[in-house]
Amino acid sequence: MNLAGTRLGKYELHAEIGVGGMGIVYRGYDPALARPVAIKILASHLAREEKFVERFMREARAVARLKHPHIVTIYDVGEENGQYYFVMEYLEGRTLGQIMHEQGQLPTDDILSILSQLADALDAAHAHGLVHRDVKPANVIVDDRGQVTLTDFGLVQMSRETRLTTTGETIGTPEYMSPEHARGEKVGPSADLYSLAIIAYEMLSGAPPFDADSTLAILHKQVYEPPPPIADRCPDLSPAVDAVLRRALNKIPDARYSSGKDFVAALKDALESKIPSGIAAQSVKGFTRVMPKEKTRKMPAPADDVARHPQSAGAPPSLAAPTFTRAPRQYPVLPGGELE
Repeated sequence: MNLAGTRLGKYELHAEIGVGGMGIVYRGYDPALARPVAIKILASHLAREEKFVERFMREARAVARLKHPHIVTIYDVGEENGQYYFVMEYLEGRTLGQIMHEQGQLPTDDILSILSQLADALDAAHAHGLVHRDVKPANVIVDDRGQVTLTDFGLVQMSRETRLTTTGETIGTPEYMSPEHARGEKVGPSADLYSLAIIAYEMLSGAPPFDADSTLAILHKQVYEPPPPIADRCPDLSPAVDAVLRRALNKIPDARYSSGKDFVAALKDALESKIPSGIAAQSVKGFTRVMPKEKTRKMPAPADDVARHPQSAGAPPSLAAPTFTRAPRQYPVLPGGELE
């Protein structure tokens, strides 16, 4: 049931603008403070389930404790006539997923800026014992100034607390899901950093490393297959970039980088390193060696990648080209909104 045009507590509900993992998001208005807000309401069929209500309210309380410039701010939480809701800041901009769909591969400076802000947000959440558990481009909002905000902690979990439900442990997005998450195991901060590395790979190459025709096939790759060498898609990148991504995407959580800050620093150093003149990287049986450039060739982007990211079919755009030199067309994207 669409609640646009009604009130919830002191808040006005103006329009339904997105659907998250556990609820519906409305653009609303707080008349007391005269400001727009985003209001997430627990889905009605879930509001009848005690465990889901507990999880929904715990999400609001957990995220409300986070005060960080790159994490969505929670203003209020409440219940009225059996409807559970929390109120968030209203964000305008585009999701990172929308930006990548439009542009394909992104310039290096923009990639590092986005990753640095996301890493800062995740490290802060992890320091408070929180694991996001669904880090993906659709949950990252970028405004026209390049400011990044991590949204939708609908799958967030206090890492030091007991799990609420077995079902909740397998919810996520397959393309960005860590191996341990795909196996249904308890996940920690390292799972978020794995997802961050998947995003980095996609921004660099124009497509995530693991893709297939079915969810099960993608999950199988996440658990058992190494990521394709990024040099196959971007032969101009230094072999050091592939080494950094392989560590960040290691199947063993403890073998990955210990923080988002460390991962981004290592990737920055790798991106700034240069391939010797006339030499290109080629991966052989999981190891990177250098080959004379005339003996290598750029592998074509898979058909699915071309359809999703047309720019990945050709040569990567100039790394010097800015992404945020002009304001993109504005339309609101709210925390929890799955607009892709």
